[in-house]
Amino acid sequence: MYGVVGNGETCAFISIFSSLDWLCLPRFDSPTMFARALDSVNGGSITLSREQAGTSTPFERGEQRYLEDTNLLETTSLVGADTARAIDFMPFGKHKLWRILGVSGPDNFKLVLDVDPRPDYNRSKPTINILDNGLMICSPGQALMITCSEKAVVKKKSITFDVQPPMTIPLLLTYGSTPEEARKAAASSNYEREYQADLKLWRNYTACAFPVFDLSPRMHYYYMRSLLVLKLLMYDRSGAILAAPTTSFPEIVGEDKNWDYRFCWVRDGAYSAEALALAGLFGDSRQIIDFLLSIVQPEGKPYPYPLVSIYGDLTGTEEEEVDTLAGFGNSRPVRIGNKAVDQKQNDLEGEVIHAIYTLNKYSGCAGYVEENFLAIERIVEHVAGHWREKDAGIWEFRRQYMDYVHSKTMCWAALEYGARLATLVDRRHLASKWGLEAEKVKVDIVKNGWSEKRKCFKRAYEDDAYDASVLAIPLMNMLPMEDPMVRMTIKSITDNLGTGGLLKRFAEEPNAFMLSSLWLAQVLMKRGKTVNALDIINRAARYASSDLGLFAEEYDMYYQRLVGNIPQSFSHEEFVKSINYLLGKE
Repeated sequence: MYGVVGNGETCAFISIFSSLDWLCLPRFDSPTMFARALDSVNGGSITLSREQAGTSTPFERGEQRYLEDTNLLETTSLVGADTARAIDFMPFGKHKLWRILGVSGPDNFKLVLDVDPRPDYNRSKPTINILDNGLMICSPGQALMITCSEKAVVKKKSITFDVQPPMTIPLLLTYGSTPEEARKAAASSNYEREYQADLKLWRNYTACAFPVFDLSPRMHYYYMRSLLVLKLLMYDRSGAILAAPTTSFPEIVGEDKNWDYRFCWVRDGAYSAEALALAGLFGDSRQIIDFLLSIVQPEGKPYPYPLVSIYGDLTGTEEEEVDTLAGFGNSRPVRIGNKAVDQKQNDLEGEVIHAIYTLNKYSGCAGYVEENFLAIERIVEHVAGHWREKDAGIWEFRRQYMDYVHSKTMCWAALEYGARLATLVDRRHLASKWGLEAEKVKVDIVKNGWSEKRKCFKRAYEDDAYDASVLAIPLMNMLPMEDPMVRMTIKSITDNLGTGGLLKRFAEEPNAFMLSSLWLAQVLMKRGKTVNALDIINRAARYASSDLGLFAEEYDMYYQRLVGNIPQSFSHEEFVKSINYLLGKE
């Protein structure tokens, strides 16, 4: 697996062998410059090797860790009889990546940096120019400059250093849309100063979170890592948060369920804003909600598109297949863009309203609700008039629209929590109107969404399949935990979708899904079954995260491996929420 570093604009994946195997430039959703994570032969990377007496030895037997409470990554590798320790970090808000290499051991040798750029998903040929002590790599709309203050022998695809341990070699990668931008980013660079500044920035961020007590050191690590990952996935200029920083890491290795997640899903953004509010990081929660409110459409459906670019428009969302990369584990096709952008998903408005409600509940800032009430009213009024319509549902099935129970439940949430927000700012007429409409939605769900045969709420009125998304009913408090239908639903979902102590989304899916697993943990906490809930949370942390604490979308119980795009905001934000619920919040 990989460690991930980022700067609020893009991110880089570093392997345990200190190779750089994923980097999109100049932003998260830009084309790749290096994509060996998706194709070990043709993806492109920056690798390190040791050369001695004419023999080249690749880095081997590596291990990684993050510096405590930061997104600065340390990779330690054995290089023959020597040890190489690399610190990778991307100064926040700057167009640069530092790779600080420290070498120790008994031998003198040559350290070779092999540079194999494959711009635009290996669809473009780069122009490479040799500089005084580095390289300038260019492709249309992309430029990457690699420089070092140490003396080196520079060739068109390699940079070689004579190493006399102990020795520190600071490598600087700067980037932009043009060579001029890459050169400008390199000006006045000082790795020691920027290292200390980045340490301070990340530690100040985590220090702003509410303290969490009564957690084991391991669980505390996963909790803080989740908060750091959520910040890492935010595009700082707009407040958008990515579903994941990668594309086409497969849900099932060797098959075609490979999707581009480098966009902001309205739903994911709302969930992440809730998690950050529960954690006390109100500024970041508000920044995400500000973004979500900024893209509300003035007419028609407030959120006609389930996902948008990090700029809030549809840039890059059109789906296409890339045939120049083999895909992770030969999982074809590699896709960029996401066809789900064309779907109608009726839960989105409710997700945003509930996120605003949660932020207000824990920040106590009623002024935010008042300032944004016109947008809130616009959202809830639309739901009041359109909740009966069919849609594609939360799982984005590419088939005929239906009356999904989860979507109906979130329409209820938009009306119910919208009414509470209206009461908060003394809009009593609207509160009464929306509350009455919410009751109509609930009656409709209970009447048409229940399967007496299965003793469970159905996936959709037209489909009585078991589906974990109906856990939204108790999670949103639409029905109380003591309601017999709720209790039977929890049992039926657990019995029929459980796998290895975790939960699948639906029967057709082979893998445990982190979002639904952690939803089940939260529901069990609401039922007072804390021990059972804690077991699920522990299993999620043990199975579905890498050694560094990066959570995947799913876990393949059969092959015991992480699958899906990683790190996944869905998984991290639900882990944060689960820990906060465990500590008494709801």
